[in-house]
Amino acid sequence: MKVYKVIITLITLLLLLTGCNRGYDSLGKAVQSQWDDSIEVLNEDAENNLVYYVDQTQHILGVYHFEGGEYSYDNEQSIGTNFESESGFPFFMSANHFDGAGNIIHGAIRTDEHTVEKFVITYKNGESQEIEAVNNTFIADFPSHLAINAEEFFGEVDNAFGYDEQGEIVESLN
Repeated sequence: MKVYKVIITLITLLLLLTGCNRGYDSLGKAVQSQWDDSIEVLNEDAENNLVYYVDQTQHILGVYHFEGGEYSYDNEQSIGTNFESESGFPFFMSANHFDGAGNIIHGAIRTDEHTVEKFVITYKNGESQEIEAVNNTFIADFPSHLAINAEEFFGEVDNAFGYDEQGEIVESLN
């Protein structure tokens, strides 16, 4: 009987330790835990717990969790796309709703030749939104003047631009 109690205790302890080991000390390690291929974290919105990363050629925005000094990521709320262009630099922009974060705009310009300093989105109502670039990507909340859902976002956009550090346009969306 004592052997069975020891075995049951060890199995219970092992299950508890395995269940507690879901956190990682870095966001990159947490996201990587979901992928076989090597990923690269490009941008993070710590306020909304969003991470922008690349898996080979796919650009992905997803929700992560941070609790007790540890990160976890499960791909449950993630949106990914491949983007390319035959002329000019590829420019990608998307609008999506994420539980806990709300309506989010995100995107990137893919180039090895330029560093994008900022993105500017101009809207049909004359308003504009300036967003600081991180690794040629951006993550931003919907502007306060838009009272629409993510599906209606592009109907309100006039154009979007990526600027380099000299203020020159790297690429525009339209």
